[in-house]
Amino acid sequence: MMSRARYGVVFVLLLFIGSCFPDQSLQRAPAHKGPLVQEGELIVYLQALPQETNRLRFIIGGISALGNDGLEIPLSLSLSDIKGADHTGRQRLLASGVLPPGSYAGISVQVRKAFVQTDEGEVALLVSEEPLRVEQAYDINRGQASALFLSLNPSGILTAGIRFTPVFSLVPAGRPLINLTGFVSIPASNTLAVFNKKTMQVVNAIATDPGPTGLAIDQLRTRAYVAAARDDSVAVIDVFNLQIVNRLKLNFKDHPVWLELTPDGRTLVSVNQGSNTVSIIDARSLIEIDRVKVGEKPSSAAMDPTGVKVYVFNTRSKTISVVDLTQRRLAVTIAVEASPLRGAFNREGDRLYVISGDWPYITVIDRLRFAIAQKIFIGTGAVSIRVDDQTGLIYIGKSIGGEVSVIDPFSAQLVDNFRVGGRAVFMTIDGQERALLAAFSDQNRLLKINLISKQPMAELETGEGAYAVVVMGER
Repeated sequence: MMSRARYGVVFVLLLFIGSCFPDQSLQRAPAHKGPLVQEGELIVYLQALPQETNRLRFIIGGISALGNDGLEIPLSLSLSDIKGADHTGRQRLLASGVLPPGSYAGISVQVRKAFVQTDEGEVALLVSEEPLRVEQAYDINRGQASALFLSLNPSGILTAGIRFTPVFSLVPAGRPLINLTGFVSIPASNTLAVFNKKTMQVVNAIATDPGPTGLAIDQLRTRAYVAAARDDSVAVIDVFNLQIVNRLKLNFKDHPVWLELTPDGRTLVSVNQGSNTVSIIDARSLIEIDRVKVGEKPSSAAMDPTGVKVYVFNTRSKTISVVDLTQRRLAVTIAVEASPLRGAFNREGDRLYVISGDWPYITVIDRLRFAIAQKIFIGTGAVSIRVDDQTGLIYIGKSIGGEVSVIDPFSAQLVDNFRVGGRAVFMTIDGQERALLAAFSDQNRLLKINLISKQPMAELETGEGAYAVVVMGER
């Protein structure tokens, strides 16, 4: 029998070995920000740089908010080393910070170093030791996020060829036209990025309850819905005013992660991963009218095109719970061969396509018989799915190879692959521009892809850990 002393030695040794191998799940998880209670938040974006900066590189040492009382509050930098050639035509998240409510006069920008690229290599430029003051009045409101957009004037950047003399200007947040509005949920920062889907630029930000995840949009009533997983709540956003106008508090530890809206906009369904339930919510009053128990660890859902039933994908129990929304009960449970992750109905509405990350097939469910009708080979690594209701084609985002696969449902064959350079965890289709919008949580970006040419059209930086995206005009 091993002595107590030897047990102690082995225990200490195991602790030491364990410390040498960090928890990979913790490494991947983004740091979560606390909720805004008494403070507000300022988010600063750097607008696309002019062509005149192509040969320039400059390093920002710090950015501070300037209070009307002269107080300077440092912001946290998201970007410091700025190379002009990499930022022409591209907006970037620059800095952010939590601030006390009040009126502010602008920001200050400290440029530490600057360089110009010559035939002989990079040459250092002279820079001012004093921070540059950029004036623009704005207010920070309690519990809300404010966005500012910093631009660099293309003229007078260099003086005598040796001194970096930038002139910055600030523009406050605005509103895109209603039909051009899109939202991206960013759980780590407790915000929704509001973007113009035409220009693919962030135009505003909305502070939400902690951990915004699932999104749904009512295009007729111009209302968006967002689930807050860490706050166990669902909120309603007025798309025109970009304001939260109502909020529903769910049960403790419900952990809502996904939302589905019936086609008539009257019923909202929240998939509650923490309690293995779905909440059936009156969308107009935002009152929970019932809840139904489903399988273990539901991850998402797909709404029946008729709006009568919702199909809930339970990853741990490897089942699909079919919930009848008129009778508010579990209608049937469908067992599948692998953990269902996401699903989408076909154009006709009689087939449900289901993907699993560890299963190389699409499982096709017959909506009328609640039975598996077919399996379509796609290879492993599927993380997202979207069906184009105009062509019927199925788009599959893959975690392997950084690509999107295109499946023809009639031949049940792979007909195309195109690279997107990352793991597209969420996809939607903008019907107005015939574009696929793909969100990449690991790369903090949203990519717009032409569905005809399969070529990228524009890219938007979302911030850490994008979860879901909705746009007006999506289908």
